[in-house]
Amino acid sequence: MTTGRWQYATALIAAGLTSLAIGTTEVSAQQSIDVRTDEARQFSEDFERLTDVTARANFLLSTDDGGDITYADILANPDDIVLNFRWAKAQLARGDVRGASATLERILVLDPDLAPVRLYYAIVLYRLDSLDEARSQFDRLLQMDISPDVETNIRQYVSAIERRRKRLSQSLTLTLGSQIDSNRNAAPNDKVQLLTGTPTTITASGDKPNNDIAYIGALRYDVSYDLGYQEGHEVFASLTGYGSDQVQLDALDLGSFSAEIGTRIRGGYWMLTPTLSQTAQSLSREKYLTARTGRLRLDWNVRPFFNLNGDVSYSDERYQNTSESSALRLHSGQRYGARIGGNYNWSPNHRTTVNFAAGMKEAARNYYSYNSLSGELIHAYLFGGGSYISGSIRYGMDQYRDPDFLTTGNSPQHRTDRSTRTRLTYGAPLSTILPTDLFGDSETANQILGFLAPINWSVTGEYLNTKSNIPNYEYHNARAQVFLTRRWEF
Repeated sequence: MTTGRWQYATALIAAGLTSLAIGTTEVSAQQSIDVRTDEARQFSEDFERLTDVTARANFLLSTDDGGDITYADILANPDDIVLNFRWAKAQLARGDVRGASATLERILVLDPDLAPVRLYYAIVLYRLDSLDEARSQFDRLLQMDISPDVETNIRQYVSAIERRRKRLSQSLTLTLGSQIDSNRNAAPNDKVQLLTGTPTTITASGDKPNNDIAYIGALRYDVSYDLGYQEGHEVFASLTGYGSDQVQLDALDLGSFSAEIGTRIRGGYWMLTPTLSQTAQSLSREKYLTARTGRLRLDWNVRPFFNLNGDVSYSDERYQNTSESSALRLHSGQRYGARIGGNYNWSPNHRTTVNFAAGMKEAARNYYSYNSLSGELIHAYLFGGGSYISGSIRYGMDQYRDPDFLTTGNSPQHRTDRSTRTRLTYGAPLSTILPTDLFGDSETANQILGFLAPINWSVTGEYLNTKSNIPNYEYHNARAQVFLTRRWEF
């Protein structure tokens, strides 16, 4: 009888220890899944923003500020060509592209043989999407006495106009790079975590913060077709593949593939963009998420230098279990989102972006459902020659609906996470650091240089700090990234 009682007690202790081990594993896997899913989603947004900054930097029109010129000066000296030219530059510095166009046109009426002014005028027309008029001005410039460098720049604009005139436009963007994280597995800051409401010391090295290096690659194909309307309505589609291969933590190898289709409906100062997309994500080469998303975005150009935009979205997310976690299916459900933001161009070189977002995740279990709020501030400064620097800070809060008994036990405590992410990126074309005679002066050397020069390189530093009322989900991570990006348009 005594022996039987001891065997029963031993079995209970063993079962308790097994449950404790399984619970610890599930909590760790849960943290990993949440962080990786958000990371893949965030990479897509960061990728588009950096692509936009790079494109604007490459086409930046270098100007002096003309800050000491006023319209009263122009009224006092309407035929002063130098004064008018400086006034046009001042207008551009404030983002008044249409006003600068009218000023430059007036100068050319006074003196049609001023090649620098005509070049300026042609580029302004290009920026206004008046492609036929811009092409006419560039053609006229090619017949004037200009330097070889200016002629090369003009022919680049002419080629860009021809590409934009085509109804079918395609591009391919390749990004390769590497990153290093101080806490790649998003392990808790403290050495203690809750399990069924009981503080448990973290002893396994895999559950403590681990730094690691990853090699990253992303490939994106974009295609758009102009529907032939004067307003410029178009349909578009894109395919994006992303992969992150960890050097040591193979369980955190991340993969993502998405397909998107949509249309841009333009009307004067506004643009409406409905899109549909499907995304599949994998962790450690195991597919764990399929998401179908619909999004409706509205852009409104309030002023030439001020843009308001917002979107609403709906996603149906379907998770499947992996070898690391047998509870992922409980995350399946719907995600709703809304965002409003604005871009303010202080000058052609400076742009500030502000975004506010709210979201709601409905999961199969309420302790995986949450409401979210976030705000983000981004500023980009474009240098000459295509280089740029961009900094951002984002603050977000996620508040979960029900307590998770596996973590908090009988406590009614609802999980609340508050995260702050700061980023700083510097980028430039390789042409800014490659000597023109690096490979010699042969035709082959020029071809090699011509291939390498448009590649954009960027360096990013990031710090993420997540605070939570439950120690399991409180962590921080410092990250450094280096990327090379090459874009082909055809």
